[in-house]
Amino acid sequence: MTDQELERWTAAWRAGTPVADFPLKARRERRWLFAWIAMDWTAGVGLVAFAAWLWIADGSTVMRFTAAAIVVLTAAALAFTTWNWRGSLAEEQASTREYLQLAERRSRARLRYVHFGWWVLAADLVVIAAAHVLLYLDEGARRLPGMIAMTAAAIAAAAALLWWWQRRERRRAQRLAALREALTANPENGHD
Repeated sequence: MTDQELERWTAAWRAGTPVADFPLKARRERRWLFAWIAMDWTAGVGLVAFAAWLWIADGSTVMRFTAAAIVVLTAAALAFTTWNWRGSLAEEQASTREYLQLAERRSRARLRYVHFGWWVLAADLVVIAAAHVLLYLDEGARRLPGMIAMTAAAIAAAAALLWWWQRRERRRAQRLAALREALTANPENGHD
């Protein structure tokens, strides 16, 4: 749901106007969640295949460490994804109140997802730092400056994306809470 939709729905609640497109938006969001989960699992399978290739193709200490770390972090991320979205993929609900409850449940799941993303980013930093140390011990400092610069750019991009997404999801959660308050303030408005 977009910010504009949430603002429009809140205004409609306060005015006592029915919100007819809630079911449509809930179905659309459910399809997006299914696509997002499928993307997570597809990326996870790809990462495990890449880790297997690293393990077999190179065989160096650095690459084997990196491959093992990729598998562990991927398994943790897929386990979290499975746990996080439970209950968020429910079918359409019968009333607008139930649609709103489902939207809030999905909003909380998205916020958990972003929060977990920060933890994965921190874990990636630890793994990358350890890989840099192993690379330095194995090859010296020849490739280290370029790898550190590339790592800094990737981490900065990931952190910027997570920061933007977290702000966006917090605003969405606030708008959903305002919509719930509008519904609760006027329970006899006939929207159920």
